[in-house]
Amino acid sequence: MPALSIRPASISDIPSIVEVRLGVLTDKELSGFSVPGSSLYYSKLTEMWNTGNRLKDDSEVFVAVSDGKVVGFIVFSMKQCDDNIDNIVVAKKEQGKGVGRALVEYIEDLAKSRGMDVITTDTTENAKRVPWKAYGFWKKMGYEDTGKRLASGYDFKIIPLVKKLS
Repeated sequence: MPALSIRPASISDIPSIVEVRLGVLTDKELSGFSVPGSSLYYSKLTEMWNTGNRLKDDSEVFVAVSDGKVVGFIVFSMKQCDDNIDNIVVAKKEQGKGVGRALVEYIEDLAKSRGMDVITTDTTENAKRVPWKAYGFWKKMGYEDTGKRLASGYDFKIIPLVKKLS
C-alpha cells in the first residue's frame, strides 16, 4: 500500500467520504444496528458542514489518504457528554491494511495532545444480542466494553466502549 497520510477533512472531501461510506455499508447491512435513514449522504453532510473540518455540532472529520485518494474517515468530538469517536469507515479494498488503526491512533494522539486521558466510542448490538462487526475492531484497539447496554429507541442497543490514554 502506498504511504498513508491523515489530514483534516474539508467540505471538498464530502464526495469522497460519501463514496467510501456507500461502498462499505449498505442500508440492508445496517438494518437492526443503526437508526433508519442515518446514512452519510452528500446533501446531509453538506448541510451539516460548518467551517474547516468541523461539522456544525463541533465534531471534527479527518480523512486517510493513500495515493491521492480518500480511503477512510473518522469523526471526532471533544464533548465530554457524548462519544469522542462517533464514526469510522474504511474503504472495503483498504480494510485489513491498518487504515482504521492509523485513524484511531491519530485521534488518540490528538486527544492526548488536547489533555484528554480517556476516550470513548460505541457500537451497537441488534435485537438478537449480536454486536455490530466493529465490536471486535474496538476490542483489538484496546477499548473496553463498559458492560452497559443502552436503549436506543430503535431495534438495537448501544454498547459504550472506553479506553484510557497513557
